[in-house]
Amino acid sequence: MTHWSYQSNRYSVPFGYVGHHVHVQDEKNGILHIFNQEGTPITKHEKANVVHQVITNKKHFEGIRTAGSKTVPQPMPKLVATVSLEVVERSLAVYEALTDEEVIKQ
Repeated sequence: MTHWSYQSNRYSVPFGYVGHHVHVQDEKNGILHIFNQEGTPITKHEKANVVHQVITNKKHFEGIRTAGSKTVPQPMPKLVATVSLEVVERSLAVYEALTDEEVIKQ
């Protein structure tokens, strides 16, 4: 995931930082600065005014398709033969017997 969470909002980071810890500095002026573990600034965002927002900088995704040299294998669909499931009919008394539990205090 190329987003991190802060105060119930999600903010993007450049895709190269996926899986890395980042540090956030809230300037209390509406700007969030994000640093890598060494303390080098990597990006900044305007702080969301309401909760549950996703703030994304599209530049954080540039090069994501060309960064890896490996191609990602596509999943193969699996064909499953149609199976007719057998339905078992039981009396409700079977289930009621399961709910008659007793709490034993030691």
